[in-house]
Amino acid sequence: MKRLFFIFVMLIVLLCGCTSNKTTNVNNEININKIETNKTLENESLIQKTEKNQLAKIKEIKYMYIVKEGNKTKIQFALAYENGSLARVSNGKVVLKIFDDSGLLFNKTYYINELPLKAGYYYEIELPKIKGFYKNAKFVLTFKNDNVNLSKTTYGTIERYSEEEMKEIFEKEYHENSIKTNIEEFRDVVGIKFTVKEYGYYKIYNNQTDRIEKVFRVDFVAKNLNPDTYEFAPIGVCLISGDKKYWKIGGLDEIEIGINQEIAGYWIFNKPDSIENLRLDFKMGNIVYDIPLTQNNLK
Repeated sequence: MKRLFFIFVMLIVLLCGCTSNKTTNVNNEININKIETNKTLENESLIQKTEKNQLAKIKEIKYMYIVKEGNKTKIQFALAYENGSLARVSNGKVVLKIFDDSGLLFNKTYYINELPLKAGYYYEIELPKIKGFYKNAKFVLTFKNDNVNLSKTTYGTIERYSEEEMKEIFEKEYHENSIKTNIEEFRDVVGIKFTVKEYGYYKIYNNQTDRIEKVFRVDFVAKNLNPDTYEFAPIGVCLISGDKKYWKIGGLDEIEIGINQEIAGYWIFNKPDSIENLRLDFKMGNIVYDIPLTQNNLK
């Protein structure tokens, strides 16, 4: 009987010990999971703080290169921290502008996290085909993110428009921005009806100076109402603004106009200092044509 009682007591002790161990193991697993979760959160927070601190410490665009690869042109650049080491960032925008002496040619914004990386730290922008009115160009790169605003400039060369391409571009710009009108002047003695159709600022390429120049242009139509062919050859062609005259430097000189025929042409002048009360003045023989260009809304 004592032996049975002893065995019963030992069984109870063993069962209690197993339950205690299981409880302890479960508690240990819970504590371990809590520790791992806390470590993960701490690590994520640390990474976010580090990235934020690094971004705030970015000091400059340290390198900027123009790279030619076959027919492609690329911009490669690297950001640097305050300590001089190169930086990799996941946020921010990059603005690239390209200028020649005529003005802005290219302006585009890129997200930096979408740009390819070369050698781990050099961001790369592949440029489209860019042409300018001059061969030399200025490349301005700006990195922006929150309160960070950094710029770097470098210089390089671009493909230049041909003279024919320049003329096409300048013609288009002129017709898009000129003042359209229908100012008529007629002299019975001359028998020529002269009509100003449009006028405004115009650009030309001067191959003597290799520069783009801004001038003034007047487009017109002349109709011969004489019973005979007429030799259209105006003299003293100029623009008048105040007490200043701006003489013709290009355009139509003379042309034969048939009976009841109409011809179109234009004249180019040195750019007036002012367009206020601007007039077109010329003579046909001894007869003066003095035509007011009354609209003053040119820019």
